[in-house]
Amino acid sequence: METTNLLNVASVAGKATVGATAINEAAIKVQKARSEGPLSYRILSFLGGLAMIVSNGIAILDRFFSFNVAGALIAIYGVCFGVIITIIEGGWACPTRLQNGIRHYAKFLEFTWGRGMLYFFVGSLQASNWNILDWAVGGFMMFVGFTAVSVGAITAIKMRRLRLSISTEEELKKQWQMADVDGNGTLDIKELSIFASNAGLNMTRNEIAAAFDAMDRNFDEKVQFEEFYLWWTGGKSMTSVTV
Repeated sequence: METTNLLNVASVAGKATVGATAINEAAIKVQKARSEGPLSYRILSFLGGLAMIVSNGIAILDRFFSFNVAGALIAIYGVCFGVIITIIEGGWACPTRLQNGIRHYAKFLEFTWGRGMLYFFVGSLQASNWNILDWAVGGFMMFVGFTAVSVGAITAIKMRRLRLSISTEEELKKQWQMADVDGNGTLDIKELSIFASNAGLNMTRNEIAAAFDAMDRNFDEKVQFEEFYLWWTGGKSMTSVTV
């Protein structure tokens, strides 16, 4: 009995060490992201997906050998969902073909609120396991999911205002060129923020990130004029306007 307790203590200590290491690595990545650009729910989602892969990967064998079949199955689902989340949100590191494939078969993932609902669900699924690490990772994903849903709803309203604030194609082209500070014909996330500000909209970093994600159809971390035009017209192709 005493030996079993010691093994359980060692197991918990090992998980805590792994969890602490993952959290430390996540903190380093967040700090780097903050220095390179706006910290957004997308970065948090990506880090949460990595945490799900690590924590559930550790839990699979532990629960399998302890004959906790239901727990092992939930952990397997957690790893799968973690992989999907990192692919969706890791645009800078994941092949575009994979992202397009996932969003093609799960259309709701094209929307910020849709991904938020998924993250809240997988977070609640992981939090259903009775241990501190799963509570921490699951609670984090539930927080990210709630943030994404709320940000998506607010951003949709502001993007509608942005669309209505531009009445002609000529005005659209003029506003685009003003926001394109480096003159490379595309808008990065900072330049999109300038575009929104010039239109009189006060948008948070998360709202800008959500708007950028909605427009960046090829996931190259840049908004082409064609992509912006498709969003502005509601999906209609370009006519005579060029940049």
